Amino acid sequence: MTSEAGEIMMQARTVEQIAEVERKYEELQQQLRADAAAREAVAAARKAEVATMAAEQSTSYKFSI
Repeated sequence: MTSEAGEIMMQARTVEQIAEVERKYEELQQQLRADAAAREAVAAARKAEVATMAAEQSTSYKFSI
């Protein structure tokens, strides 16, 4: 194998490694977006639960007077 062929093989491997890093980066970005969406959903559910509890207490208070 000539040194030129060896260099081309090294460059090809480097390109493959870069592509792999980019793929993993995209996977991590997607996971971060999914995690953020899940946290937002939990926060919205908690907010709705608090609002429901407040409304129930308000209704309960009105009827107890």
